[in-house]
Amino acid sequence: MKHRYTFYWILWGLGELSGLGQWLLLRWALPVLAHGLLLIFLLLPFIYLVPNILANHLPLQVSRLLARIGGYWFVYGYYMTMLLVPAFIVWLVCLAEPLGFGVDWWQSVFAVHYGRAALLGLALLLAAGSWRARQPVVRIVEVKTAKPIEREFSVAFASDIHLGAVLGRSFAVELRRDMMKLRPDLILLGGDIIDGNLDYVLRDRSFKGFEGLKAPWGVYAVFGNHDTYGLNLHKEQRRLQRSGVRCLRGGTVHLAAGVSLVGLEDYRIAPHAEFPQAEPDAFTIAMEHEPLRIEQASSCGMDLYFAGHTHAGQFWPNRFVTKRVFPLDYGARHFGHLLAIVSSGYGAWGQRFRIGPAPEIVLVKVVKPSA
Repeated sequence: MKHRYTFYWILWGLGELSGLGQWLLLRWALPVLAHGLLLIFLLLPFIYLVPNILANHLPLQVSRLLARIGGYWFVYGYYMTMLLVPAFIVWLVCLAEPLGFGVDWWQSVFAVHYGRAALLGLALLLAAGSWRARQPVVRIVEVKTAKPIEREFSVAFASDIHLGAVLGRSFAVELRRDMMKLRPDLILLGGDIIDGNLDYVLRDRSFKGFEGLKAPWGVYAVFGNHDTYGLNLHKEQRRLQRSGVRCLRGGTVHLAAGVSLVGLEDYRIAPHAEFPQAEPDAFTIAMEHEPLRIEQASSCGMDLYFAGHTHAGQFWPNRFVTKRVFPLDYGARHFGHLLAIVSSGYGAWGQRFRIGPAPEIVLVKVVKPSA
């Protein structure tokens, strides 16, 4: 937990530096007293920090309000910091007064129009990203198998739910509602079920939203890196089981005749954990949080693989990074015999905001080859 708090303190410090830069630019663009504007820019990073380190000491509604305000600030600050770079490059050029365009022109003309355009663009971006994050989709994938399965079946997979101050019990209810509409034979949850603060989730009774989430072959989950931040995986596991969610931490579960499931601990929890060798006549499903052991699952004879973690970048330009870090950061691809599926996730980190692939549930239909 100390490392997690350090992360938020670092973000706060960077946010204060960015806020100072924003003030130096936007004080020329906004009809607000300079000192008042500076106070706003220095206060917003603090609003982001407070619920992330003091949520357990604040009333639930206060933590939720501050977390949502701070989450929008985080997205705004992320993009505004990028936009500061070209603004101050122009300022440096103006110091040399090329063609008579000096610092006075930068303050009275460039900063005014550039700053207002940046704010308008970011307001539209925040609105669009917030809307997109609230429009989950169902991505349907069909898999054919010659394995001697008892019958054709379907699997619904959702990852990265991130229950916490931003996404609480009502969000868990949304997931349950969307899952149950699909009527799958098996439901899988791919980790990061909580955002990192288990005590807050339990105070909010967020897991109650999962009650009624059921499927003929059961509901299974693996843990992700954010679950570990809650400091007590065993406690989280017990609470999830009360809501009908069984947590897999290694081993094989036989779901039906000819169908098996393997779920591993997250790579950060157990980096040396390995998938077991699949039974040759069983259709075997593998699941982990981070998509780091796809090739291993393939070499062990698995047929279908699920992971999440990447959020498909969640918002631009993050996917340029995730594409280079993971062998598959989003979508479906064959690795030998294995079909690997990495989901963009159902929830979101930081704020309910997405630019790029929509939040999703992946519905896989496993069918026998046509005669």
